[in-house]
Amino acid sequence: MGEVHVRFIYCLPKGRAVIVCGVNAPSETYDVCIAILVRDAGGLLPRLLDAVFSQRTLRRFEVLAIDSGSSDGSLDVLRRDGVRLIEIPRDTFDWGRTRDFAYGQSSAPIMVNLSQDAIPMRTDWLDNLIRPLEDPGMGVSCGSSVPDPDRAFPQFPWERNGYFYFTREIRAFVSRYGRGLSFANSAVPRRVWEQFRFDEQPTGEDFQFQRKLHGAGLGIAFPDDAPVLHHHHYTIGALWRRCRNEGYALKRLGCSYSEWDLFMDLASPRKYIQWLREIRYNRLHTAADFLFPVVRPLAVYMGSRFTWKPIWY
Repeated sequence: MGEVHVRFIYCLPKGRAVIVCGVNAPSETYDVCIAILVRDAGGLLPRLLDAVFSQRTLRRFEVLAIDSGSSDGSLDVLRRDGVRLIEIPRDTFDWGRTRDFAYGQSSAPIMVNLSQDAIPMRTDWLDNLIRPLEDPGMGVSCGSSVPDPDRAFPQFPWERNGYFYFTREIRAFVSRYGRGLSFANSAVPRRVWEQFRFDEQPTGEDFQFQRKLHGAGLGIAFPDDAPVLHHHHYTIGALWRRCRNEGYALKRLGCSYSEWDLFMDLASPRKYIQWLREIRYNRLHTAADFLFPVVRPLAVYMGSRFTWKPIWY
């Protein structure tokens, strides 16, 4: 019998219809659902899917893609065999609400979050990522990200040297809740999600979920054998937007950023010493590279004090 292509219609919380298409019906039973939120994923998407479908595992898994308005050819890639695709209107996207929507489209007991630009490094990535969840005290398993040697752009130097999160609002969060959770590469038991949900969260839904887990006494595992190839580079505008959005998100989570925090972060000498070191070894090339020690605290302050919603583009 040939493949049967199916189409379903769902509704988002605001009553907007969405189309589901693909070769996998939502009624099929899987052990794991790998959920990918997509918008204009670019040329990395075929590599990601190849790596996912190359996993050597006894677990039955599906790949579920939620696309929020791609116009770069990503939809054509996602319509390949084995991917269940749901298209939602661009203006309905919200990081927390859309993840809840994705989780609700599967009955798999384990949900995996994978960023559209995060490529599993190993064929045992999936099993290694999920294994820590055998401990009922673990609420999430979070794999690592390592630089991608085949990516068209170099890793942002301040991400590479570990100084990207030098500002005081993120240090306050870590001191309260521990090492930061990232949904770029993570697995969540369905029972945990059903207890807490993500709820409406325009950005920072992983940190919000971490706070809920902390309050419930559930742990976060950080396996070192489930890495993905994943790094960033920024224009000055993209850097400003990201740091501004992070300031906004951390304020919503109780870690605001005051004028005193801004002053202390701008005055702190450690990042300037690192800045000189990066210049010495010719590692800074763009405006974002050179201006990061000043841009981040200023953008975080603007996001924390004067922002009411994130800006993506």
